[in-house]
Amino acid sequence: MAWEITTTELLERYAIGERNFAGIELLPPPGTSNAGRQDGIELQGAILRDINLRGADLSFADLTGADLTGADLFAAYLEMAILEGAIVKNANLRGANLRWCRLRGANFEGTELIHVNAAGADFREAFVEFLSYSILAQADFKGAKGTYTERICSQANFVWETTLPDGTIEHRALCRGNYWLDP
Repeated sequence: MAWEITTTELLERYAIGERNFAGIELLPPPGTSNAGRQDGIELQGAILRDINLRGADLSFADLTGADLTGADLFAAYLEMAILEGAIVKNANLRGANLRWCRLRGANFEGTELIHVNAAGADFREAFVEFLSYSILAQADFKGAKGTYTERICSQANFVWETTLPDGTIEHRALCRGNYWLDP
């Protein structure tokens, strides 16, 4: 069951040593000018190393330049979140929802992106080491680097209208091993 917590409360509790925030629904601080969830969830540059955010709702959060090294983001809901330039090294992102996330220039060194929904995600110039069994429809990997970026289409990913690191667009559906399964 989700429990609501504001960005201010999260940072205060993290600062005194708490690390387990599994299942939270992140909200903007009270009194912000826009009461909607689409604004006000600001954690730019936050240092949140080794934080447990399993199953947390971080949709629309602005984590630009944040340090999430060692974070547990298993099945976290990050739809439309901004992680541009974020450090997400050695983190757990299995089953995370990265739909329409802005991940430009993020560093996923040592992080396995397995079973993620990254439909429409922007990975331009990001460092991605491992990505498999994921939904990559309309994702953008232009200029992305890393061990597996050249093998996006060989890791059992669903690839549809996806921009590959070299800028070409792949229009196929599901790749399994080194061959395509056409619908």
